[in-house]
This record gives sequence, C-alpha cells and structure tokens, in this order.
Amino acid sequence: MSKSAIKILNTAEALFNQHSFSSVGVDLIRDESGCSKTTLYTHFTNKQHLVEAVLARRDQRFRANLIETIGDTTGLDALEKIFDWHIAWFQADHFKGCLFVRATAEADQQDNAIQHIAKQHKSWLYQVVQQHSQRLKNAEQVTLLFYTQLEGLISRCLVEGFHLEQVNQQKKLIFQLIALLQNQTL
Repeated sequence: MSKSAIKILNTAEALFNQHSFSSVGVDLIRDESGCSKTTLYTHFTNKQHLVEAVLARRDQRFRANLIETIGDTTGLDALEKIFDWHIAWFQADHFKGCLFVRATAEADQQDNAIQHIAKQHKSWLYQVVQQHSQRLKNAEQVTLLFYTQLEGLISRCLVEGFHLEQVNQQKKLIFQLIALLQNQTL
C-alpha cells in the first residue's frame, strides 16, 4: 500500500472515530490528509470503499494486537489478558466505542459490505474467547458470558465514561461467575 493511501486511511479512521461516518466527507479527509482528490479517488473509488478499507484495516490491527497480547497464554490467563486489553483500550484518549458498531448503525440497511465486515470482526472476537474457554467446564456458557460482558463494557464505558473501580469490579465479578461455572454442572 502506498504512503498516500496509508495517510488517507489514517486520516479517515481518525476523523470517523472522532466524529461519525456520515458527518465526515471526502473533502474533509482530502484536506486533513493533504492529498489531492485525484489521489484519494485513485486509491478509493468512493467514500463507501474508503469506509470499508478503514474498517478492514482496523480489524487487522485489532486482531494482530490482541493475538500479540494473548501470546502463549491459554484458558483463564488468556481471558484475563483479553479483558485487560479492553480495559487499556477504554482508557485511551481516542476511545469512542466500537467503530464497527458505529459503522453498522450509520450504514444504509442495504449496505451488506459494512455489516459483513462488522459481523466478521465480532465473530472473530467471539471465536477467540471460545478458543480460550474450550477446556474450561461449561465452556459454551463461559464464552457467552465473557463475550457479552466485554461487549456491554464497551457501551458502558462509552456512555458513562471510564471508571477504573467499576471496571475492576466488573472484572472481579466476571471471573467469580466463571469460577462458579467451573464448580457446577449445567
């Protein structure tokens, strides 16, 4: 990928994250990136294509970063690393909730490409949680509980703001519930 395409993607992602997909136009992206409209349209045929490219690239970075964070850990240790990775994200200055959820909410109902990218992203995260829960007792319930808790925290931290004490309470609670599931037959 060329330097100008990367610059356009970085600029577009930052603007979409800061504002919204619908409020950010290609002219603003062009101006902020310092690229010409011709360069922008050489790399991305239209705004829709640019949104899809931004989401696909963000998904790749998300996956690589989370996999690196998990490393060789498995089971509960891996789940704790996944949770802690999210806690660090919630505290970042650029945290504005899940860009995939926001893109889906703003997309035209007929926009299957954005919905597909978002669904693939969420499905991948669910599968990672599932993979690290598979050797635990009641693995299906642990996966669903843990994944749902993460998704809920994304919204909660966006709406209510990040409060370390509350998030740590949620972390303690989720792992207590998982421990209970390890001691029960469902």
